[in-house]
Amino acid sequence: MKLILIKGIVAACTCATLMAAAAQTPASADFALRLPLTTTGDGLHVVEFPEAVYRASQTRALTDLRIFNSRDEALPIAYVSAPAPLAPVSPAVDLRLARLPVETEARESLLRTLALRVERDRERAVVEIGPASPPVTATPVIGGYLIDARPLKDLKGALVLAFASDAPDYAGRVEILGSDDLVFWRPIVAGPLARTRSLGEVVERNRFDIARPPAFIRVAWRSNDVPSIERAQFVEHVAPSVTLPRATLAATLSDDRRSLYVDVPEALPITRLFVKVPEVNRVLRAQVYRHDAAPSRAHRPIVGPRRTQENWQSIGTIEAFRVLRDGVEVEGAPLAIAFRFSRLRFDFSAPLDGDPPTIEAEWRPLRAIFAARAPGPYVLAIGYRETLAGPMLDAPAILAADDPAGARLPIALVDERAGAAVGPAQQRAQRTASEARWSRYLLWGVLAAAVIGLAWMAWRMSLQMRQSHPPATDGDAL
Repeated sequence: MKLILIKGIVAACTCATLMAAAAQTPASADFALRLPLTTTGDGLHVVEFPEAVYRASQTRALTDLRIFNSRDEALPIAYVSAPAPLAPVSPAVDLRLARLPVETEARESLLRTLALRVERDRERAVVEIGPASPPVTATPVIGGYLIDARPLKDLKGALVLAFASDAPDYAGRVEILGSDDLVFWRPIVAGPLARTRSLGEVVERNRFDIARPPAFIRVAWRSNDVPSIERAQFVEHVAPSVTLPRATLAATLSDDRRSLYVDVPEALPITRLFVKVPEVNRVLRAQVYRHDAAPSRAHRPIVGPRRTQENWQSIGTIEAFRVLRDGVEVEGAPLAIAFRFSRLRFDFSAPLDGDPPTIEAEWRPLRAIFAARAPGPYVLAIGYRETLAGPMLDAPAILAADDPAGARLPIALVDERAGAAVGPAQQRAQRTASEARWSRYLLWGVLAAAVIGLAWMAWRMSLQMRQSHPPATDGDAL
């Protein structure tokens, strides 16, 4: 009987623990914002979060973000980095090419005929080259190539030496020399130059990286074989650029018009701050502070209410302006940000005499992958402070090794217009209603039964101890 009772109490406590965990698992209705997701079917998808997600989140790390299916089941997700931006394709610039003979005297004579006029300015020589290259008969043996690189001033890219369509195979090492006056030459780069058809298709290696090329470039080699170069081109290296979205932050001007307080969504991954001056030809200087919401324990009062202290930390200085320069409007540089915060304060050097500036935050969207599991439709829910992180995926184990960002996965679209935003009062009402479900009553019933069982066991044990150890009498003592 005692063993059966102990087993029943253990089972009751286990059920109580499981029911408590189930009661603390939030449903989609408990979140402040719900946005429909459109997928292409089941399986892995990637989703990029819009601005509304960060504004509704109540945690900096987006731990209150969930993706639910129609059964209100939270699907496992994993955050991934954005794919690397693709560099724009830069058009190739054709350069003028002239053949140089092998003999030194003939080469110098040809250079003199090409350099019709040479003038020296502050930066480099200005040289005019003849309109056409010398005929092939004038150079029976080619000993190099001369390239007019004056259009490439201060550029960075690759010099491409294009072989003729009927050029024979070639493999050798060439030197790229540079000069500003066609007299003094300096080495720029050296490397292999090759063309082969041994594999069935034409394979060429003819690119040489050059930064800030001089006015003239000469291609030279030491071998007896001559590469048949038909034209020279230059392809500029253009760094990949990404246009990040911007969010306008809510700001409040102080009574003395010297400070501007800005509310910042904690989860918004800000990279730079822009101060937009409303009037032209106006300059503003400000010291920027971020608010630390966690005050030090040493300054907490022992008696009295605990209030959040105004703890501000300086993060930099910004000079915002909007001026006209040569008829073009120029604005000040932004302030780079590398951490999260909830509030900002701009202290200006003088009281503002006009409209306050607008604060814009440039932010980098985050991406996540999730395993869509039927039945749909799916909902992205955000905004629930009292919760831990939901089910997670192991992204490195699931994604392909050559696609760590999930760029080849189908994209799940977020419909911001159909999102059901819930206000604070309505959210509290929904939370109260969810707490009154039958599982809550069952939980309390199981806990009450467990307490009654423990009390009955204690009473039985005390009764058995009294029966096994009767009180001593006076006769027993003698």
